Amino acid sequence: MFNRDNAVCAVEFGTSKICVLIGEVGDRGEVTSILGQGMCYAPGAVIKGEIADVERATAALSKALEDADRNSGRRLINCRLLTMLVSGCGIESRQADGIVTVKNPDGIITEAEKQEASDNAKIITLDSGREIINTSVSHYLVDNRRVSNPLHQSGRHLKAYVHIIHGVASRIANFREVIVNTGIENIRIEPVFSSLAAGIGIISDLERENGSLLVDIGAGTTEYLVYFDRGVCASGVIQLGMEHVANDLAVGLNLHIDACRKLLESGSLERAVREKKSTLEYPGLAGRVRHIPVSAFEVIVDARLREILELVNRQLREKKVPRALGAGGVLTGGGAEYFRSRELFCDIFDMDCRIGIPADAGGAVADLGSPRFSAVWGALKVAAFFQQNFLRPSGNGIFGRLKQILDRNGR
Repeated sequence: MFNRDNAVCAVEFGTSKICVLIGEVGDRGEVTSILGQGMCYAPGAVIKGEIADVERATAALSKALEDADRNSGRRLINCRLLTMLVSGCGIESRQADGIVTVKNPDGIITEAEKQEASDNAKIITLDSGREIINTSVSHYLVDNRRVSNPLHQSGRHLKAYVHIIHGVASRIANFREVIVNTGIENIRIEPVFSSLAAGIGIISDLERENGSLLVDIGAGTTEYLVYFDRGVCASGVIQLGMEHVANDLAVGLNLHIDACRKLLESGSLERAVREKKSTLEYPGLAGRVRHIPVSAFEVIVDARLREILELVNRQLREKKVPRALGAGGVLTGGGAEYFRSRELFCDIFDMDCRIGIPADAGGAVADLGSPRFSAVWGALKVAAFFQQNFLRPSGNGIFGRLKQILDRNGR
């Protein structure tokens, strides 16, 4: 018989799909295997990263949960923790700091001072109706000297800088409501910001240490996250994605939007470019077959993708994010599959870039070898780690120590 405590679940509410993963947890809090996967397309249920139709989202999630549960051999009942990815929801981030005086007679910093400084940084005032989603330690100062880990160092004062991600509580509650409406019981439900999950899913320890920019281009939103000296120093959401690219094609070329979505997802535009075709044949809205220049598709797609990436770049400049990111960029999400995305990324951010996929995701029933699954895979890893290590009642929420996922492997 399976242990009740060794299965976890992750849910992604995407604009193009609702996806569920069920995973088995190992002794060290790692996902040892993906037990079940379910996915249901639900157009109109989620728009720009937020629940737009509760009934439609509930029906789609119920179908995805049922498929994942069946594929896992009915292991959903063994889950104690479910992570739900959130985006949109008026998400914002800020850097906060907290300071403590080292009281040990020998002046050596212990875990107690480290935790107290971090907790003090999280004591912030938010506008009414907002809630903290996740926090992650960025770095520390020991007597004004920057360090990534202050443990066992000598000093009089320790200051912790913490990256805090927060959003509109009522909008986040809509995601929980959909999950509860499916009949889920006795499972703790916790939110995790999409790009933070993607970073945990696909960013390597070396990339965290040397500094890296993660950009996740989804259907309705684009999220970003910056690692510097192993810590998160910036994050954000742009409410534009590949759905807007498809809409631009539909409007600009007078095509049905479903045909435009298929064009972007199937790779047919890339094939046309490589085969040096001059036109593509498409039925117009009136039914007449038209010969549309391949260059027209390229210009429209490139213009919107460039706008999305430039908006990210503008926010990074406004937040004064360090530009010396030695590991370069990681591009993920469905938009990373478009053949020109990587080239545009390198041009706009002036850095090398790789396409990030959940390379270490294993299991007999799941195929996650696509950048589309980076965030939900990361969310499953988050659920596994915290179920094994920190699942207990806490007024601050178990995700207040999200940085320890990185600490354990990177320090």
